[in-house]
Amino acid sequence: MIIRQLTVLLLCCSKLLTAQQSAFDVNNENWRASGDPVATDAAWQAAGGNPGGYIRVTDASIGGTWYFEAPGRFRGNKCDAYDRYLRWDQFTSDTTNQQVFGGDPDVVLEGAGLHLVFDNAQNPGLAWKHFDIHLREDAGWRLGNTGGLAPTAAEFRAVLANITALRIRGEYRAQADFGGLDNFVLESTFLFDLDGDDNSGATDGGFAADTLCDPLSPVVDLDARLESEQRIDSIVLRLLLAQDPLTESLSAGPHPPSLSVQQHAPGWLTLVNNGAGAPADFLAALLTVRYAGNSPNPKRGERLVGQRVFTECGDMGLRYAYLPVFPPGDTGMSADTTLCAGTPPVNLFAALGSAAEPGGYWQPALAGNRFDPNADAPGLYRYILPGAGRCPGDTASVGVAVEYGFQLRADTTICYGDTLRLQVPAGLGSWYWGDGSTAATRDIAAPGTYVLSGQTAHCTFADTVQIAFFTCEPCPIYAPNVFSPNADGWNDHWQVYLGCAWLRFRLEVFDRWGNRIYIAESPEKIWDGSWNGSVLPSGVYVWRLEWEGDLLGERQVFRQKGDVTILR
Repeated sequence: MIIRQLTVLLLCCSKLLTAQQSAFDVNNENWRASGDPVATDAAWQAAGGNPGGYIRVTDASIGGTWYFEAPGRFRGNKCDAYDRYLRWDQFTSDTTNQQVFGGDPDVVLEGAGLHLVFDNAQNPGLAWKHFDIHLREDAGWRLGNTGGLAPTAAEFRAVLANITALRIRGEYRAQADFGGLDNFVLESTFLFDLDGDDNSGATDGGFAADTLCDPLSPVVDLDARLESEQRIDSIVLRLLLAQDPLTESLSAGPHPPSLSVQQHAPGWLTLVNNGAGAPADFLAALLTVRYAGNSPNPKRGERLVGQRVFTECGDMGLRYAYLPVFPPGDTGMSADTTLCAGTPPVNLFAALGSAAEPGGYWQPALAGNRFDPNADAPGLYRYILPGAGRCPGDTASVGVAVEYGFQLRADTTICYGDTLRLQVPAGLGSWYWGDGSTAATRDIAAPGTYVLSGQTAHCTFADTVQIAFFTCEPCPIYAPNVFSPNADGWNDHWQVYLGCAWLRFRLEVFDRWGNRIYIAESPEKIWDGSWNGSVLPSGVYVWRLEWEGDLLGERQVFRQKGDVTILR
């Protein structure tokens, strides 16, 4: 009897050694919390577990029920866990007013579009309590909720074959509390971890290589683990993220004779079980697989290699190898460039030549590699590809000069009768005015818009000046005081002469009795000494003038009067 008990104990321990478990003796092993926790990451406690470390979640007490959320390595295909157990240790900080029966389920398994729940007969207590849950359809599991139907064996196996969520209830009362979890075990004997101790920094069974100066790398760590009680049929490896797809490849080295290698494409191969291949054989073959890049100028960036294991149970999940390839960068050749003010932004990256690699940064900073001659300061701009790990970077520079346009002068207004001289600015190699003239100076005596185009060392610019005129002194008028409309061809007509620009003009002539005998709306109109077609007699006639014009840029009304004598 004693021997039999010892045998059972050894079998139990052997099974636990190959099961997937979280002991929480180093960190929280990426467990999280959902519902209404204070924090979504489970807090790791270095001591106080059963024994060693454990994880703890605190209730935010804002409504809802919080759960411990299992990380990715407990999800996926766990079909070999059928008829085995979930095991864990748990405690809660307060058992006052606990929900004893019913309510939210204690365990939730989701997968294949199904929702399996389990309600424990007892709740956690103030001290560590152990739970064992049988993974079978007839062990008390229900579909949807604790009052649902029992699943069928096919439904239960379907969930285990594609677990998308695994939760352990941590909250059992409406008031604030906290709870702990330790020694979680899922009795699935399949384990695939590209980095057994996770010292590369990758999680969820992945592997992150050290920064590679040369594009050559293994795809698993030396302590990679592969365990399965079920027969492994194959492992498919694919280069999922490549920077130079035509020159990058995966290849396997010497491998156990129990396996064969099928190379489907440069970045795609399969390790196939010939019949007697064990997990150790597959692991040995994986250790020979190499990623390689054969481009003479490999691009910087991370490569991603997916590795998927197939067993008798089907697809057991995908693990990723992250390969950061950072060969010494090439920033191209340093250069100088001259830009013209007023032109659109220029891509400085093009000035470095075709060998320059993207992915660097500019100092001083440039948005999108673009220098704006209208906003950015000229000077030396350095393009930097930073080093990564032990791999060096590279630096090149572009000296940027900006040629600026000229200004003839500010728009201005001068007095009628004055002249303004426009001078071609210094620094122009050639120029021409808007009318085609190439004179170095222009004397402006009339209002208008004057344009000069000119060539600097590298650029062509143009500037425009608007010149307006106004009257600076009251405009004199001249009105003859006598004329003789006798058709002798001499002094036959009379008019008022106005030599300035006018806006409104009205001239009226009256006889001695106050009758208006003549009216003119323009100084260009002449009077022949008649009224309504009749010749007026000799005598003195009175005139009155009102006109509007400009004085110092302001509109003003001017009035003047006098007399004129008609001689016959």
